[in-house]
Amino acid sequence: MLKQLYTLFALFLSASAMAAGPLVLEGPAGNTPVSYNNPNISFNIESGSLGPTRDNDAADQLVLDAFALWNNIPTSIINLSQAGDIPVDIDGSNFNSYIPGPANSAIHNDNDCLNPVVYDSDGSIIDAFFGTGASDTVVGFAASSLFIGQSYFTEGFAVINGKTLSRPLTDNELTLIIAHELGHAFGLDHSQANIDNTESFEIDSCDSAPNLAYPLMYPWACRDNQNAHPDDEASLSMLYPVADYYATHGQLSGTFLSAGAPVLGANLWVQDTSTGAAYSIVSDYLKQGTGFFSLMLPQGTYELHANSINDEFFGGSSVGPYASDMNDLSFQAPANNIGQVTFAAGGAPPALLTITSGEATVVVFNKDGSGSITLGEPIADLSPTHDTAAVCTITSSGGGGGSPSLPLLAALFCIPAYRIFSKK
Repeated sequence: MLKQLYTLFALFLSASAMAAGPLVLEGPAGNTPVSYNNPNISFNIESGSLGPTRDNDAADQLVLDAFALWNNIPTSIINLSQAGDIPVDIDGSNFNSYIPGPANSAIHNDNDCLNPVVYDSDGSIIDAFFGTGASDTVVGFAASSLFIGQSYFTEGFAVINGKTLSRPLTDNELTLIIAHELGHAFGLDHSQANIDNTESFEIDSCDSAPNLAYPLMYPWACRDNQNAHPDDEASLSMLYPVADYYATHGQLSGTFLSAGAPVLGANLWVQDTSTGAAYSIVSDYLKQGTGFFSLMLPQGTYELHANSINDEFFGGSSVGPYASDMNDLSFQAPANNIGQVTFAAGGAPPALLTITSGEATVVVFNKDGSGSITLGEPIADLSPTHDTAAVCTITSSGGGGGSPSLPLLAALFCIPAYRIFSKK
């Protein structure tokens, strides 16, 4: 079997980028959100320092703080932990003994059931992957691998840049970037949520709303405190839900259409009329060609909206499943010219949607704001199944032993051109 490595890296203060819901769709039919089978994901942290200003203990604390951000979401069973540390200072001379190498020309050490966290103290590992000088702009990258046709990642890793950058990162900033990277590693995509889709990296990034309004998984680093946005919480919980999640939450699902045809890659978001909390998903996020969308929400009353995904969120900064290479946009026409639409369902906008725990509200949402609402439908369980007793097993391919080949994707999925907190 072929095996793919999904690589994600963050660019620091760069205006160009390579490329919430699920990040990776695979499974037998190619539309299953991929996650880790065992939600208790242990990372193996190396013993070296993170550059000249953070020793191993200080670096470990940043990683543990990033773990805690995700672990503290009560509606998710994910549990990130530090275990079975690697008693080696991993650097440019030995990294290919612990993580896949950039050339992908040989069998890699991806079958040892370790999930390394590597402190690239001088940037040499990042330069080896992305070219000389890349460590001046790349904060880090993370990856998980899977067998084609399967629904679970096998193992993963993260590399964090410890080189002193022209604009040094604070501990808080680096912790949030590590958390964002880890979110991708265990299966989360970017999210636009309810942020203005005309925000520009060059002019007004992070200025459309208060910092707290930006999800952690927004394509640019705008959030500045170490807790999750409601959108992050919902995205994580849909991928790794607690046992009673579907009983204690309601479902909003439906299709987004234009003149009866499915709209692929539009940003759909709802807002709780009581709390103001916003949640989002991309139309046709499972790539079924129908315009389908689905969100699990706390019980309450909501307004539903649509807008285009920002033109600057393409390739590795994409939102949703439609960017397949470095130049691909996040959407397909007519999702590119939506502007902003409020769901009216035949009346005056906005239509108020009632979400009831244990039930589904199903809508047909047309691009002109019209549509229909059906209440009290049974919930469709779209979440992956997980096994907390599952152990790491790597199956070799072809004849003989060893790990299967591990080619990089033709286009590396890079996470954001990471804007570091530009609020005034």
